[in-house]
Amino acid sequence: MKRFFRGGLISLFILLLLFGGITIHTVLQTQTNGRLINYVGIVRGASQRLIKLELSGLPDDGIIAYLDGILLELQGGEATYGLPSPDDSAYQRDLAKLELMWGLVKEEISAYRSGSVDSSRLLALSEDFFEQANHTVFSADAYSARQMRFLLTGCLVMMGVMSLTWIFILWANSKNLLKLEVQNEQLNDLASRDTLTGVYQIGAFKEKAQQLLDSRPEKFAIVYTDFSDFKYINDVFGYDYGDLLLSQYGKILQKGLQEHELCGRVSADNFVLLLHYNDKSEIAARQSAADHEILRFMHTAHDGQMLPTNCGICCVEDVIESLKIDGFLDRANFARKTVKTGNKQNYVYYDESIRSHLREERDIENRMLTALENREFTVFYQPKVELATGKIGCAEALVRWQSRAGTIIPPDRFIPVFERKYMIDRLDQYVYEEVCRWLRSLLDSGRQPLPVSVNVSRLQFYDQNFVDKYVSIRDQYAIPPELLEVEFTESIAFDNSALLLQTVSRLKKAGFSCSIDDFGKGYSSLGLLKNLPIDVLKIDSLFFDEGPDLNKDMALVEGIIDMVKKFDIRTVAEGIESMDQVEYLKRIGCDYVQGYVFYRPMPQADYEALITHGIQA
Repeated sequence: MKRFFRGGLISLFILLLLFGGITIHTVLQTQTNGRLINYVGIVRGASQRLIKLELSGLPDDGIIAYLDGILLELQGGEATYGLPSPDDSAYQRDLAKLELMWGLVKEEISAYRSGSVDSSRLLALSEDFFEQANHTVFSADAYSARQMRFLLTGCLVMMGVMSLTWIFILWANSKNLLKLEVQNEQLNDLASRDTLTGVYQIGAFKEKAQQLLDSRPEKFAIVYTDFSDFKYINDVFGYDYGDLLLSQYGKILQKGLQEHELCGRVSADNFVLLLHYNDKSEIAARQSAADHEILRFMHTAHDGQMLPTNCGICCVEDVIESLKIDGFLDRANFARKTVKTGNKQNYVYYDESIRSHLREERDIENRMLTALENREFTVFYQPKVELATGKIGCAEALVRWQSRAGTIIPPDRFIPVFERKYMIDRLDQYVYEEVCRWLRSLLDSGRQPLPVSVNVSRLQFYDQNFVDKYVSIRDQYAIPPELLEVEFTESIAFDNSALLLQTVSRLKKAGFSCSIDDFGKGYSSLGLLKNLPIDVLKIDSLFFDEGPDLNKDMALVEGIIDMVKKFDIRTVAEGIESMDQVEYLKRIGCDYVQGYVFYRPMPQADYEALITHGIQA
């Protein structure tokens, strides 16, 4: 670039010098062209004066000598008057005719003086000479005009060359400045992008998205998307494949962007987009096309293994409040979470119902700490019926929130909020202590209670003091260990199987029974049961839904029950709603049934009355 710039400048300056020299020469030449026209005009006028004097009897040889001198110089003779001899064919032709006719005029003057001819011939010849002098003047004038045009053209060219020179200089400098500016923009843009996926980091995304929302008139939507269980990919196929998948997804999302659209990465597998649209349906359609592309990639990359995506969409025009980008992201994320809660539709638009739900969640967030302090949570019990005897064998403790106003808030509304706010461990311990307190009251009154299982969230497994806290509460109320069972979901195993094994071993050592809840809901590993010292396996209700092939589901259930019996693990079938299912489970050797077919969750007083009277299911 520098070599080109230097060479271009040298060439332009040489052209400038060349045209400058030509222009100076032309200017000097033009000055003499005016004298040329004047003297040819003098020849024309002086000749007429000469003839008039001759015809008047007043001959003047001085005029003849004067005209001879001018015509001689015009033909390139001795320079007396500083006249040029233009190299112009038309002018030279007319000048030659004029010179020839001057010779005839002089001969005719001599003849007229000797009396051999009359005045008419001299007069006629002088008129012809005058006419030829006119032609010569016109030729000289035309030559001078051409010279002036050439001079003008030269000046224009020189001005053009000078302009080009300055334009070239300015262009080169501005190009260098622009190049530096572009390089700075590229470096800034590169620094603001996620190194793995190539999309914007969330901070840069928010800044640029807010600028577009403030300045552009288009209809915008914020999209929040992730994979349904990306941890499964990392755990089963490794982090290298997980990173490859995220990188490919980032490329796909970037490729689908139009002008004034953005893509960013929040964290892990969470991506956000700012898209514009004419019709709202376009957003889900575009995102669906991108998701189908990543599914095809997964299908070919790892033996057909595919993981669906979840997508929440918040159209700016659907939001009543005046929000910034953070608010729109929150609402898109909230819509995405409705997919997580079991909605089979992968693309959910934020609307008034979700807005209402969001307000309810915010209300729960504001009230839950006070509710714990005011003991607004109450324990319900759902019996588990022992199939061998038909009697209640034990129960699961479930939490309900009864507000001061008497309203019952179902757990699916407040438990996710407790989990998100990292307060679920406090709620778990609250329920656990309430169970211990109630068991103690039964024991103190001389009644023999049945075992109760309590749920423990995955958050508690990361608390190193978790087992010690539960042992301390149990010992505080002097509850026999066989009356308490700790339930945890199989998903904890995929978070940290080593930690799960260590914690379960400590629980077992402390005398607790342990059970895996919702087995089969996630990505179950039967090999896990070989090493994990659990007592009870709860088979998820999804196996008992009216699916497309119930026979296969039942065959799978039968295989699970048959296998875990060999490990001395008891089985509980959850979500049972018909006696046909009960009879089948009894026939294949399932130990317990929990579901609406026998009992719904009930308040403590109702369950206490039930087991006190020994009512059979």
